[in-house]
Amino acid sequence: MKIVYVVESLEISGGVKVIVEHAEGLADRGHDVSIVTRDPRHDWIPIRVPIQGVHAFDATTLPEADVHVATWFPTVVPTVKAGRARRIFHLSQGYEVTSPNLADRIPEIEEAYAQAVPKLLISRHLLALLQPRYPGPYFVLPQAIRVTDYTPPAAARRTAGPPVIGVVGPFEAESKGIRVALRAARRLRDSGFDFLLSRVSQLPFPEAEKAIFLADRYLSGASVNQMVSWYRGLDLFIHPSFGGEGFPLPPLEAMASGVPVVLTSIASFDPIPADAVSRVTPGDDAGMAAAAAALLGDPALCERRRTRGLEVVREFDLPNVIERLEKIIASKTRVSPAR
Repeated sequence: MKIVYVVESLEISGGVKVIVEHAEGLADRGHDVSIVTRDPRHDWIPIRVPIQGVHAFDATTLPEADVHVATWFPTVVPTVKAGRARRIFHLSQGYEVTSPNLADRIPEIEEAYAQAVPKLLISRHLLALLQPRYPGPYFVLPQAIRVTDYTPPAAARRTAGPPVIGVVGPFEAESKGIRVALRAARRLRDSGFDFLLSRVSQLPFPEAEKAIFLADRYLSGASVNQMVSWYRGLDLFIHPSFGGEGFPLPPLEAMASGVPVVLTSIASFDPIPADAVSRVTPGDDAGMAAAAAALLGDPALCERRRTRGLEVVREFDLPNVIERLEKIIASKTRVSPAR
């Protein structure tokens, strides 16, 4: 099949990484796959499929194909209106209406979801939000990573110096909960706990972080390869997302790197077994600090979490998802929609 992913921008984000891996996975299975985007910059990630930069998405810029996959709400309506593919899918990595910084674009978001095209969801929890309101059918493609890209050699485990706690995500995005993680770090430091905080964000360091807690290290705009090294330098990973999040990749990437994880109890994280991570209530910086201290103060518990995390993450290996994706978009293959 000829498959075209319609992408607003290839700027650094976990969502773009998912799109690229889906496109490359389908290409590896013999399909003619390409990406059309209004912003083709992608120094942070190597991309093995052809990329076409365009000024807009319409019938003159979108190539004719068997399948078009619209990948964010601004791309859906133009892709449908262009009508250049036999089948069109809407890939949703989170219901954007729940994002505070997109409040002024709710009518545009709702118009995108109202299109009568099949929807690919990265997490089952999105069904409850979308099915009662918008046409389907709906298919769930569980979040996934290339597990072997992250698994470190046994000798690579960090042992010297104070433990390193990692937090990833832009401070400016309220749904990421970075402020909560910084408050938790301050509680740990005030209690006399010796550690280093390592931050990663797509964006440059925001001065506003200083008022809460100044990280010992701050990495901006990290490439995919840099992120692999970053995870391997951690002793603990904290992911403080609020309920509006989809299913972010970082917890899986940390687990695949052999790093114990503390994350929030939100619906999108339900697929991760309870015994593989520590969970806290969203916004509870005191609980987050306590969970971090409990793990870092108990080497045996950390080792159990590392081992269990490496077991669990195999269930999220990318080839399994690509196989299901291929079946869904293949015109002659019937796959039961999500219920």
